[in-house]
Amino acid sequence: MSKIEILDHELMHSVGDEPAWSESYYFNFVDPVSKIGMFTRMGFRPGDGWADALHAIYLPGSRVAFTYGRREIQEDLSVYDSDLNAGFLTLKLGESHKHWQLLYDGPAQDIADASILLERSKLRPAGWYNDATMKMSLAFRCITNPHFTFTGHEDAYGHFEQSGQVRGEIELNGERWEVDGFGVRDKSWGPRDWGASDRNSDSPSTATFSTPSQPEPFVNWFSMNFGADSALGGSCFRQASGELKGAGWIQRDGCSADLTDVTISTKYKPDSILHETVHLKGFIDGDEPVDITGQIINMCPTKVPMPGGATFINEGLAEFDWDGNKGFGIAEHWHAVSK
Repeated sequence: MSKIEILDHELMHSVGDEPAWSESYYFNFVDPVSKIGMFTRMGFRPGDGWADALHAIYLPGSRVAFTYGRREIQEDLSVYDSDLNAGFLTLKLGESHKHWQLLYDGPAQDIADASILLERSKLRPAGWYNDATMKMSLAFRCITNPHFTFTGHEDAYGHFEQSGQVRGEIELNGERWEVDGFGVRDKSWGPRDWGASDRNSDSPSTATFSTPSQPEPFVNWFSMNFGADSALGGSCFRQASGELKGAGWIQRDGCSADLTDVTISTKYKPDSILHETVHLKGFIDGDEPVDITGQIINMCPTKVPMPGGATFINEGLAEFDWDGNKGFGIAEHWHAVSK
């Protein structure tokens, strides 16, 4: 019997010796009718003694409701299997790889145009956001089996992705939206250095500083759903040649396969590190070609302070086209920016 059959990887894993050990839960979705979407990530970092939750709702236009919070934690992460909460966000497991509840009840920043998050806090104009109260209750029903990748000794480090259908309600200061869409979730465990690798891979990347006149992301991460029938995702890393190249996964018609030789090219807003369009090419199992274009319809930059500067993870809500089929998801670009 395999490790996947023995262990429930929805639960916390034994903490490794690495100071940057992290165990994280990530969910996203997009409603294809209203274009309302979400991404949320809850991470537990026992070496730092805290867990944090970053949660953002894409609203019509350029509007975003943004939240972030932390809590103190102890070293043994197993005590949090039934206590996944931080910063007013709560994740509740119903049945492993079948059903989750995503709940939020607390304060939020109601931001008319989230591109302002690229600016340093002290340079943002007065009134750049409105204080708000947000409530959210979503059901994430998994519609595919998890796609696992393990690294290290046996399954000491690893992650999986899984697609699902999301339904529920979001309320912000009395405004209410019912949502019904599709999304992708992932879970990862192992060391995490936000300045060097993405949530799903330990592949090396060549990070150079980006500037508005010369955007040079060192990681491009993507996930997308084309209705209930197909979902795909993966990561591309900047190579020594400057090309962004990587790999990923696809779940289609109930079957999983590898995406290989994936490349992503990007067009940016003038004098900005915010991407406007993406073009993904690759192969399914090294054979069937994939060619997908994406248009960004809303953007939420997030900032991770680093020595000498910061990593900006620019989360673009995107509409994708794959041979005339419309899909939605997240196109995420990572930029190292100096002080």
